[in-house]
Amino acid sequence: MMPKIRRFLDIFLGTACSLLLFSMVVILSWQVISRYVFNDPSTYTEELLRLGLVWLSLLGAAYSAGRGSHMAIDLLRDLSRGRFRKFLKLLVPISFIIFSIYVLILGGLHSIQIASKQLTAVLQIPMSSFYIALPVCGGLLILYALLNLIDVFKVPANNQQNLDIDQSPNVGE
Repeated sequence: MMPKIRRFLDIFLGTACSLLLFSMVVILSWQVISRYVFNDPSTYTEELLRLGLVWLSLLGAAYSAGRGSHMAIDLLRDLSRGRFRKFLKLLVPISFIIFSIYVLILGGLHSIQIASKQLTAVLQIPMSSFYIALPVCGGLLILYALLNLIDVFKVPANNQQNLDIDQSPNVGE
């Protein structure tokens, strides 16, 4: 069940990030063409690119955390053995959960509330469409962190030294 959830999330987020990046390249190309070829700069492209960048960054952060390709300093974990090593492997997903709850979800909901009455200058869309990415990606990060915690607990104690959170058995399958 858990590998299916991880696989669905990986495919969904990977596809979403790819489509978002592709659309941003198309929009950026149109911005350059309209500015330098037609000498009539497009006014809406900057806001669309800014919105895309926010969503792409946060969705990409959730995706990379789920795949275990986030930034990490592995020296202490690589030098440790036994229970301390398992503790260090649990520390990363637990830290992601705490960060996601307090910063991304609660902070994001507060930001949405503040920005809900503001509109963007050109497109006249609510500014909350930028900030909604925070709690959405926070929820995705929590889901991935829980999957990573389950992977750590599923591995028998004698195989703990071979399992890294960022190389858990179900990641990338």
